[in-house]
Amino acid sequence: MKVIAHRGNDGIHKENSLEAIINSLNSKYTDGVEFDIRFTKDKKFIVCHDLFYNGYFVKKTKLKTLMKNGLNSLNEVLKNINSNKIILIEIKEEGNNYKILVNKLIKILKKYSLNYYLCTFNYNLLKYLKEKNTNYKLGLIIGYLINIKHIKNNFDFNSIHVKDYQKTNKETFVWTVNKKEDIPKGNVNIITDKAKEIKKNF
Repeated sequence: MKVIAHRGNDGIHKENSLEAIINSLNSKYTDGVEFDIRFTKDKKFIVCHDLFYNGYFVKKTKLKTLMKNGLNSLNEVLKNINSNKIILIEIKEEGNNYKILVNKLIKILKKYSLNYYLCTFNYNLLKYLKEKNTNYKLGLIIGYLINIKHIKNNFDFNSIHVKDYQKTNKETFVWTVNKKEDIPKGNVNIITDKAKEIKKNF
């Protein structure tokens, strides 16, 4: 069972920030970090969970503007990671314009020798990514009634909301588990905002 820091959350720094991600990776309580990426107007990657940030519509805003407002680029984050721990990247792409995104993402990831796990809600994006025959672990995100019908799939792992958790025969990450009583039984990995508290229960 592995403990993954949700959005790099370390309880000190802003979630999805470079500082939180690096600090969590350096913690003895984590086996890796999870963070979110989005495509910008100029087809670059920013580390951000929401569609909007500080009034900016992320995919309609250039990378430099978002960075000036406190966000980090994916390149900036990856080049500062020196760890063999799991780097679980959630690809945020709600539409069907994902092929350019995937091709650009692979080019960036190849620059850094890290332990990548890539996941998304976007089933078709993940299928396309699998066709690229990378060595990265690929996983489908399941939850909030999304992708329940695809719980049996040909990807490497599932990332399942704690309320939708079902035992499967593949590696599974369960999110977001912040209380001892929410830890599922069985051999699963935990994505949590409270890595230190959760780790103490193992």
